[in-house]
Amino acid sequence: MKIFDEKLSMNPKQPYRLISYASYDAAMNMAIDEAILEAHLAGHVPPTLRIYQFSPPAVSFGYAQKVDDNLIAKIKKQNLAVVRRPTGGRAVLHMGDITYAFICSSKGAPVSEYALVGESIAAAYKQICQALILALNSLGVQTALGHKNGRYQDKHDCFAAVTAADLQHQGKKIVGSAQLRRRHAVLQHGSIILYQPQSLLPALLNHDRENGDNIQHHNSDNTQLQHDGNSHHASLYDILGCRPGFADLGKALKHGFELAFENQFLAAPLTSLEEELTVSLLTKHKRF
Repeated sequence: MKIFDEKLSMNPKQPYRLISYASYDAAMNMAIDEAILEAHLAGHVPPTLRIYQFSPPAVSFGYAQKVDDNLIAKIKKQNLAVVRRPTGGRAVLHMGDITYAFICSSKGAPVSEYALVGESIAAAYKQICQALILALNSLGVQTALGHKNGRYQDKHDCFAAVTAADLQHQGKKIVGSAQLRRRHAVLQHGSIILYQPQSLLPALLNHDRENGDNIQHHNSDNTQLQHDGNSHHASLYDILGCRPGFADLGKALKHGFELAFENQFLAAPLTSLEEELTVSLLTKHKRF
């Protein structure tokens, strides 16, 4: 049942929305997230948390990140899709990770009940990341925000530096996030590393490497990281020593967001409007 198909009544007690775990290709994932943002901006849907993966695996680039044709060809040669996010930031490998998208409004929005985050970008990151901290804490993983002085501008790999918009575990990045704002509406994307070799994305992004033919993929059955002296990210499965199911991960994220934003997140599908918007946006996100 599409419970949010009608224009919202703007009842401040109305629950927010959770779109539970699903897996789509890269273009579809980006089209869905942008469709939710547009529907929220128009006042048709409440703040929404969406949890998903990429199938097939993909590399996503930030909205303004420079990407040349040779790099795209190299990535595709490894049977990885390529997509550009509507959010900013640097390249993210979507393999052995889980992605969240959170759509809400900032202060000053016409519907004050849904103005969940501050007008400042830094304040919004901090508020949304607090929900992630609470979620990971419920799984037994202690995390904290990164530092403002994290070197990022000269990096191509999102997980090569820890900034104030990211979460780190014992100094290693475990969640990278990026944001987009359209008037008062906010879309924040984030990748949570479940299991992923340290060397794969740097090898893909290294233009000095001859052709990338020797890049080794790790499949979903491999839960161990290849540790080396240059390790820069942490793996959730490695920290926990086990592999919680996606239902458990979804429950943890729902719990964290409900605590941070003091409201219930009710599971519900896309509305008819969002489905139509997704179809109209799909070609845009298939440009690679």
